Amino acid sequence: MQFSAILLAAGQSRRFGSDKRLAAIDGAPMLLATLRNLQFAVDRMSSVDLQVVIRARDPVVAPMLADIVDDYPQSVLPAPTWPQGLGVSIAAGMRALLERGCRPDSVAVCVADMPFVQPDTLRRLMYACRPHTICVPVCDGERGRPLVFGKKYFPELLQLRGSRGAEKLLRLHAGAVREYPVDDIGVTLDIDRPADFHAAMCADPVGRMRTALRRAGGEMSSSRWG
Repeated sequence: MQFSAILLAAGQSRRFGSDKRLAAIDGAPMLLATLRNLQFAVDRMSSVDLQVVIRARDPVVAPMLADIVDDYPQSVLPAPTWPQGLGVSIAAGMRALLERGCRPDSVAVCVADMPFVQPDTLRRLMYACRPHTICVPVCDGERGRPLVFGKKYFPELLQLRGSRGAEKLLRLHAGAVREYPVDDIGVTLDIDRPADFHAAMCADPVGRMRTALRRAGGEMSSSRWG
């Protein structure tokens, strides 16, 4: 099977009060912590293409990512200047993957402000997804992210608009949604406000992540781009 992942990092962080992508997670900007987790997840898989969507004009983050994805410059995409919104970024990322010649059977939609998702969780979700299903992680009875969509839903992902993202597809195709139970608090730690960030750090997800990576034989600093 072929897999793809889109990392959404084009938000304006209005509720956070500053650029939350740069908030420090274990000594690294949040965006890089999320990206490195994603990279480690796909390093253990074959045939995975990644697409990062950043702001249209991003003088801080764009150079930061250039050092990491030097061999894959097409993997970083500036979001459309207008209209803005999560849905627009998803559609742009999906279109960029297809225009690059990627032909995945499923695509994981990840967000930069959820840096504590364990790499094994993402791998399990992607392996579990089928062309006609949508996989959603569930921890302690609460749905979380990332969401993984089978290729049946690519046309609808390409048509997304506005700020609501892909959640409306879960409502439209409720019968196709597969809830996947995970023991990973990171899938529900969505950081929108400073209080969310402090609460997440108090929950010690970094410690849990380090333990999970040690068991898997990996390192948090893994930075290979696939």
